[in-house]
Amino acid sequence: MPKLKPADLEIRAALPEDDAVVIPMLRESLKKGDDPHYEAFLHWKHRENSFGQSAAWVALHEGRAVGYRTLMRWRFVNDEGKKVTAVRAVDTATHPDYQGLGIFRTLTLRGVAELTLAGDGIVFNTPNDQSRPGYLKMGWSVVRRLPVGVLPAHPAALPKMARSKVPANLWSEETSVGWPAAEAFTDRSFAEALLHHGPAQGFRTDRTPEHLAWRTSFGPLRYRVLLASSDPAEGGVVFRLRRRGDTVEAAIIEQLVPDAVTGARLVARVLRETKADYAIGLRTGPSAGLVPLPVPGAGPLLTSRPLAASPPPASAWCLTLGDIELF
Repeated sequence: MPKLKPADLEIRAALPEDDAVVIPMLRESLKKGDDPHYEAFLHWKHRENSFGQSAAWVALHEGRAVGYRTLMRWRFVNDEGKKVTAVRAVDTATHPDYQGLGIFRTLTLRGVAELTLAGDGIVFNTPNDQSRPGYLKMGWSVVRRLPVGVLPAHPAALPKMARSKVPANLWSEETSVGWPAAEAFTDRSFAEALLHHGPAQGFRTDRTPEHLAWRTSFGPLRYRVLLASSDPAEGGVVFRLRRRGDTVEAAIIEQLVPDAVTGARLVARVLRETKADYAIGLRTGPSAGLVPLPVPGAGPLLTSRPLAASPPPASAWCLTLGDIELF
């Protein structure tokens, strides 16, 4: 292939009809070729999202997709009750044959400029160690490391946890504990009863029945709801089981409970009834029953950048595992 210059590429907003050339490129670049759920997962994240369809940009060379950037819609509420529109930087890739042309930077800065003009408030994400330096060079700032909380099911789980220092599987293990969240949250009154106990302070996700219904709807994730009683008004937790190395962890993505005692009891019940090795969640949101993970540097590193608004101070962010995992 002759030496290319950035000017040889077409950079523009992505359209739904670009999927035919974009998805094969993403599969190849991100090594998703053997995942049967990948295309449906992208559709769920970027087309069905209750906060709106994602904004995306594509780099093309002679009709071939060689770069892609999505900024996924999100919405927060601050302590004054004001809603803040946001996007999160996710699902970006450059084809291996086109590395070194600045495609990642070009697509990202195009997106930042257009969304700023459109009035979106902020952009945030939890980039890995490889991509974080690139974001910082484009105006992102480190907010804080999000503290992880855990609860081992029994002492024997501790050495297993220590040995399982690998990424968790994306798709969930099956369990019959609780109720299928994808079914439960189709009932608006059920969702409203639980949301009565949602986070009420801090810079938090704008949780609505529509958001809960979408967030738990993708089948391979197998989210479950465990209630404190037969009445959802008394609270519940949303969780899923995922394998991590030799362990099975119960990911507590939401605690929608009236008090810490109820939350701690429900987390213990999840462990007892599922036989998971430990529970895990974030301690920047409701996290009853979870103790700090005593590992230096544990937890995702949150970064943000202003668009048409300023991000909140580090201490204001109130995030749960449901706000962070998968994205």
